[in-house]
Amino acid sequence: MGALSHVEHRVIQLLNMNGRLLDLVRTGYRFGERNIRNKLGLHDSEEVLSADAQKFWDGVSSSDRDAGKAHWRGNGVFANDDERWYAVGRNNLHKFNRLAGEDWLRQRHASVVEWGCGGGANAVQFAPGAARYYGVDITAASLIECQRQMEGLELHNFVPVQFDLAEPEQVGRLIPEPCALFLSTYVFELIPSKAYGKRILQVAYQLLAPGGLAFIQVKYADCEPQSHGYRYNYERHMANMTTYRVEEFWAHAEESGLRPDVLLLEPEQPLVHDRRYAYFLLQKP
Repeated sequence: MGALSHVEHRVIQLLNMNGRLLDLVRTGYRFGERNIRNKLGLHDSEEVLSADAQKFWDGVSSSDRDAGKAHWRGNGVFANDDERWYAVGRNNLHKFNRLAGEDWLRQRHASVVEWGCGGGANAVQFAPGAARYYGVDITAASLIECQRQMEGLELHNFVPVQFDLAEPEQVGRLIPEPCALFLSTYVFELIPSKAYGKRILQVAYQLLAPGGLAFIQVKYADCEPQSHGYRYNYERHMANMTTYRVEEFWAHAEESGLRPDVLLLEPEQPLVHDRRYAYFLLQKP
């Protein structure tokens, strides 16, 4: 094939330019729609978002490309990249140890609750230091996958806890003992609303023993419009469904009876290709 002519080069340049312009228009439309909806309060109701979320996560399986969103090993961004999957949990354990102290959990050998255990990326890192590891999730498939990963590493302290997303308070009735640590990462941005987040915090307070810790990651909002939560069309916008100003989540924790101790911000999270992560270490007095 001969060299491209000047005209052909120009046509390709115009096509590329038009493609970039179209991407900008689409991005601008999404941000504009979200801002208008937020200003006018045109959100889907919590009931609608809860039902849509339950339906979406119920559909996730090992053969589904969406399994990576639940941090299933070998799926999505973790396809053919086991090291990356293990690194996600190690990264969270490292942050917890930085905030709570090295070997805090191993020294206590107490029970742990993970809210939204998914495919077990956190569990395989935190469970070795736990007496019992309560994996909480809304789907049986993720609980089975999490247990499979733990048993593959000869970890046999896993206790699956399944609940209906519309009623998080069920979990407080399903776990029979006080726990030393309540853990939740990559979950609060997926929940239907900030009001729902308060309900989870109240369950965390209920489950923790006095002096127990909660290690919770949220997505934080700043002055950039794209950092604000969507609150509509769950399947399309789930990864940014609910975001918080840092001081806002701090206040929500205090209102739930949990004392914020330490905060760590992570503007970029390369392991999961995301931004604006805030990690809170909270304590039940």
